[in-house]
Amino acid sequence: MTISALCPLDDYRDWLIQLPEPDFDELVSAAQEFFDINQALINDQQTILGELLRDEPDSPVLRWQHYPSGDVSDPDTGAMYYYHAHADGERPCDEHGHFHLFIRPEPSARFSHFVGVSVDARGAVRSLFTTNRWVTDEHFRSANDLVSLLPDAFVVNRARPSWLISRWLMMLVRLCEPHIQRLLIARDEFLGWTGEGELPVEIAEDRSKQVLSEEFIDIYAILTTVQHMGVQRYSA
Repeated sequence: MTISALCPLDDYRDWLIQLPEPDFDELVSAAQEFFDINQALINDQQTILGELLRDEPDSPVLRWQHYPSGDVSDPDTGAMYYYHAHADGERPCDEHGHFHLFIRPEPSARFSHFVGVSVDARGAVRSLFTTNRWVTDEHFRSANDLVSLLPDAFVVNRARPSWLISRWLMMLVRLCEPHIQRLLIARDEFLGWTGEGELPVEIAEDRSKQVLSEEFIDIYAILTTVQHMGVQRYSA
């Protein structure tokens, strides 16, 4: 598995500088919305996990069960996500669980996993990661194919079970677009796959290969960087 420490903010700044004006404006809006969602949760003494589990019975999270029940899927884009937690001893000690996020080139196509979002018990993002094909039973598309679909393919416009969580995840994907690109490229490199043809079955079903790449995330450093770059860019 390829694991990196926190992404150097210089790399993120370079990516921001190269963004065309409309894309930069959209990213600033995403940063503001992500911040506003988290502030609203704090104001209500809630977390993203509290929002996720608010309609669940008062009991511990059941390991391996998907939350929300039945997952979340957008009928127009085919984008999907769900949350679950692994059993003790099968997850990092500081992880509560993680979201699995999926996209498709069109709603009728088979889904592909493009990133996992690991969170701690407070609902704070701890890392982003990719997985092997067998983990989510996905249609394994190459890094180049998935990157070409992002971030616009991950749109979940559903009022239920939680519009707030869908928006939170959508804004996170936009803010972490360069991280996700690196993770997908590292995923294919780790597997030794060029993206040509189908991923060989002996690799795709190799149970010893589960998490393939991971980056630890300081989301508030990212938000601060976007804010500072916005001030510089708009005052220039």
